[in-house]
Amino acid sequence: MYRVSFTGHRPEKLPYLSERDPECVKLKARLEETVRGLIADGADEFYSGMALGVDMWAAELVLALKEEFPDITLTAVIPCPEQAERWGEKLQVRYNGILTRCDKIITTSPRYETGCMLKRNRALVDMCDILVAVFDGSRGGTYQTVNYAKSRRKKTVMLTP
Repeated sequence: MYRVSFTGHRPEKLPYLSERDPECVKLKARLEETVRGLIADGADEFYSGMALGVDMWAAELVLALKEEFPDITLTAVIPCPEQAERWGEKLQVRYNGILTRCDKIITTSPRYETGCMLKRNRALVDMCDILVAVFDGSRGGTYQTVNYAKSRRKKTVMLTP
């Protein structure tokens, strides 16, 4: 039994026009294949930072797989209660729908403040045995998270968008 966290780019950093883009659909299929392999290998706890893009896709995937693998769990690790406050209504509904289906929610900062996203990302790494990263090598939060995982000697599974 082991724990898996996800990190990855937000939609605007990904090369897809939408989630229906055939290449995005392929990425999601690769992500599912990866998660299924990890479950087969003993992964039973999953953690998502619930950011737009990869984090939410991974959370939705784990929730869908819970129907087939009822013993797996999903924990949302959010940086602050206001994370989705400025998102559009559809995204907020999607986000809140995921949160209501999580087994647990951890909030790493009591309110939005400088560094709360970094704190959340480090918590994701500190909680996991394996980090699954959808990463193109560009600088940003995913880059920092992958490097932090390396510094903590965490196994990282890389998927290129």
